[in-house]
Amino acid sequence: MPLIRPDNSTPIPALLKRFVLIYLPIVMVLSIVLLSSIRFDEQRRLERTVERESSRIEIARGLVARDLSVVDTHLRVIANLPLLRWYQDSGNPAQREELAKLFLVLAREARLYDQVRYLDASGQEVISINYNDGKPAIVPREQLQNKSGRYYFNDTIKLKQGEVFVSPLDLNIEQGSLEIPYKPMIRFGTPVFDSAGRKKGVIVLNYFGNELLQHFRVIMQGGDPHSSMLLNHDGYWLSGAKREDEWGFMLGKSERTFGHDFPEEWRAISASERGTLQTAKGLFVYTTVYPLLPGQHSSTGSTLAHAPSQQEMTAHEYSWKIVSFVPHAVLTGAAFYNQPSGRTLLGAVYLLLALAAWTVASVTLNREQARAELARSKACYDELTQRIPVGAYLFRFHADGSMNFEYVSPVFCQMLDLDADAVLRDASIAFAAAHPDDLKSLIRSNQEVAVSLKPFRWEGRFIIRGETRWVHIASDPSPQPGGGSLWSGVVSDITERKQLEDELKRQARIDLLTGLNNRRHFFELAEQELARAKRYGAPLQVLMLDVDHFKLVNDTYGHHIGDLVLQKLSEVCVQTLRGIDILGRIGGEEFAILLPETRGEQALEVAERLRLSIAGAAVPLEQGGSVHLTVSIGVASVVAMDARIDDVLKRADMALYAAKNAGRNRVCG
Repeated sequence: MPLIRPDNSTPIPALLKRFVLIYLPIVMVLSIVLLSSIRFDEQRRLERTVERESSRIEIARGLVARDLSVVDTHLRVIANLPLLRWYQDSGNPAQREELAKLFLVLAREARLYDQVRYLDASGQEVISINYNDGKPAIVPREQLQNKSGRYYFNDTIKLKQGEVFVSPLDLNIEQGSLEIPYKPMIRFGTPVFDSAGRKKGVIVLNYFGNELLQHFRVIMQGGDPHSSMLLNHDGYWLSGAKREDEWGFMLGKSERTFGHDFPEEWRAISASERGTLQTAKGLFVYTTVYPLLPGQHSSTGSTLAHAPSQQEMTAHEYSWKIVSFVPHAVLTGAAFYNQPSGRTLLGAVYLLLALAAWTVASVTLNREQARAELARSKACYDELTQRIPVGAYLFRFHADGSMNFEYVSPVFCQMLDLDADAVLRDASIAFAAAHPDDLKSLIRSNQEVAVSLKPFRWEGRFIIRGETRWVHIASDPSPQPGGGSLWSGVVSDITERKQLEDELKRQARIDLLTGLNNRRHFFELAEQELARAKRYGAPLQVLMLDVDHFKLVNDTYGHHIGDLVLQKLSEVCVQTLRGIDILGRIGGEEFAILLPETRGEQALEVAERLRLSIAGAAVPLEQGGSVHLTVSIGVASVVAMDARIDDVLKRADMALYAAKNAGRNRVCG
């Protein structure tokens, strides 16, 4: 008996019914699976794009804030230079030349400024440094210009002490017309005052806006095809996909705005701080940058060379928008089910009754493609972050209090001497590299912002390859669904900037000729020492020294020999006195010394020993022979009635004049 018996009487309708009963459930299940997969894939692509673009624009926003913060620091340091105030007080040409040299050093080392200028109260340039395409030079006096008609001068000169004017980011105007090729520029200005508090002029830094725009373009590159845009408050392109659309407000092209091309989207984006917007045109991810820091002011500026600003701008009005636009075709066009070949393939699968196998193959392929795409994206992102001098990272605080790095760029690892795989496994490795004295501050600051979700800004030291380096860390939070937060940030090596700041601070405290404390710093230390002595009842003595016949030395041998005499005197004082004694040059040839923990008779002995040491010193002359110097010294003791150090110095000064009247080269107390 055969296993299969042909039966020609089987009705066709029953065969079709059986076919339908077998095939229809498969079609229904497969269709449900396919529809769910399509929706999941679209959502997944959208979420991945939003996360990637959000991280990119947050890093760009942090870079913009960092770049402008550096300029503000440079401007405030320059405005508070003692040398600038001395020049304003005296108008000494030699001090002007020294000030110009300091400006030249800043322009050459910072490489951020097209011009570094000091303008007097009338708008006339007193000192001007031009960058000259990497070859900074001091502008000759006969070429200095009057800028009284420029809006940035008028908006700066009216500010109070400590306030800063920040111009809009626009194109530089030189000799009354736009400079070609276009030179984006932000002008930072602050008024400066002499010792009497009189406003003497302004300091203006012309910051290369193209430096900021280039950083922005580099960080926004990579990933799926998209347009990265930086817009000003009115929606004009400062950086756009098409260069011909940029700077419309400077070129009289009022139609070249984001709002003209995307009117509905601009209404939503301009009304919100940050977010995402999906329309028929595509996906817009955006955030707002507020460049102005506390104490800074701005205005609308002017596109004309000698026109005033139309109005002032508040910190909220001075804002930029960072927008990343991914067209709708990019979001969905790459999906296989939207391609003609994919649709043909799905039809073939239905006809061949192999839909289940094809679904598994499609899901597997999709997963492999997703992993490959993530790997390519990470490689592109690594390549992108290697082009900028900062280390980028993504850091996550979990709701349970744990934390970890989700991404660290190659520059981040190189800068902090870390292994990427190790730090991704254990975030504490990065914290362990912090300097022991700064580690608690770093951990405490991290814990505080994890709760407050405020932007994280921290500067401190790290031990890197056995060397202490200063770093600046800036990151901004993005709260996550279900708790916790994701932080996108950058790490910058600011060692050179710190060294420059320390040197400027040191120069603000010392006398440049002798290396001793200058008058201002000496009085600060003296007031502190007086308060300590009165608090603990400790003895404190004050010595006033004056070089005998110093004017005769200058008149006879010249001021350069006079300078050597003062330097020799300072050297002898440092060698003779104790490490706890405080020395200062408070006048031309006048010096003051504090002797803590010293009684009156001891002070007289110290003064006599110092007088003899100075009398035994000599300054050799180039033509032979040498100049010998003597000093007259007045000694005074701190008493209970002394409210300020001036009270003691007056008595020491009286004793000094008594020594001079008694014949000089002697000690009186």
